[in-house]
Amino acid sequence: MTSKIYPLKAILVFSILCIFCNTEIKAQSSGYTIESFQGEYTELTEYGSVVWDTENDLLWRHDFPLDFQFPYYDSTYDKVMFAHNNWGYFTDDEDYSLFLFEFIDFTTESYSDTIGGFPSDVRYAHVLSNNLKAFVLQYTNNILFCDVFNDDIKNYLNWQVWLFENGVIEIHFGDINMEGNPVYEPGVGFYNSITCEEIDSSEVYAPHVSIANPKDQSDAIAVSGRYDNFEITGLQNSIFNTMPPEGWIIRFKPKSVGLFDLKLESHQIAIIPNPVGSYLHLPVSNSDVTIFDSSGRIMFEGASTDGKVDIANFLSGIYFIRMDGQSSPLIGKFIKL
Repeated sequence: MTSKIYPLKAILVFSILCIFCNTEIKAQSSGYTIESFQGEYTELTEYGSVVWDTENDLLWRHDFPLDFQFPYYDSTYDKVMFAHNNWGYFTDDEDYSLFLFEFIDFTTESYSDTIGGFPSDVRYAHVLSNNLKAFVLQYTNNILFCDVFNDDIKNYLNWQVWLFENGVIEIHFGDINMEGNPVYEPGVGFYNSITCEEIDSSEVYAPHVSIANPKDQSDAIAVSGRYDNFEITGLQNSIFNTMPPEGWIIRFKPKSVGLFDLKLESHQIAIIPNPVGSYLHLPVSNSDVTIFDSSGRIMFEGASTDGKVDIANFLSGIYFIRMDGQSSPLIGKFIKL
């Protein structure tokens, strides 16, 4: 597995103002909000391969260590487990907490390109996106299991699951072609496959887009309906019934975390020196300053003194800063020693 600095046009902005935000906040529940909006889809260029790791096991389950402590509900986790159906969990007793575009029949095709690797694969990487660590799981040209046995069906699905170090979870949808597949009906969802020859169109089985508390499965939040006009439910098995266009993003965001903003990437600032000891030195002296810890809590709010902020009493860790009073907000990140 390799790591790289990975460009994603989404940057963390801690703010209570929506004036800079182009996402649509749909609802909130169980400590999380859900946002859905058109973004961009960028494939991993450096990655590990689940197909390789599991020797092309079509019914794989795999552990993925995280290089950060992932905050989720009232706990933190240093690994995540996923299965071939895009069902994920954090604890060894399979807590069923992550249904992130989940369906029972997703699989890779059992072939490989000796030059270019596996064209149908599940790929993963630890990346850095706009100063935030993230784990990315990418389903590349996956198909439905029964399609393996039907040469007349040439469907495929591409999507990614993102886990950010601040607790945000995202699903990024890539190129998807389900045209003519008997299992999928737009506006309805995926039917149940009794066998590869028999489709039960009386039962809509999936997909599911939801998260739940590992310690209490009833504490859940889910997307129900279309990608661009959905409802929020507390039922983890709610049906997400229409495939979105390439670049569409669905985001589960802890309420403690501020807004992601797609327009402010050019206004990131460097904090020097960094890491910081007792005093944070600001590149702009005349501005209103807000400092957040990694969970989104406000640690300081006010004006700087001679371009400095006393952070001697802050605990060691990662912090974010927002400075207002300029033509556009300035966003930065620093480490307190």
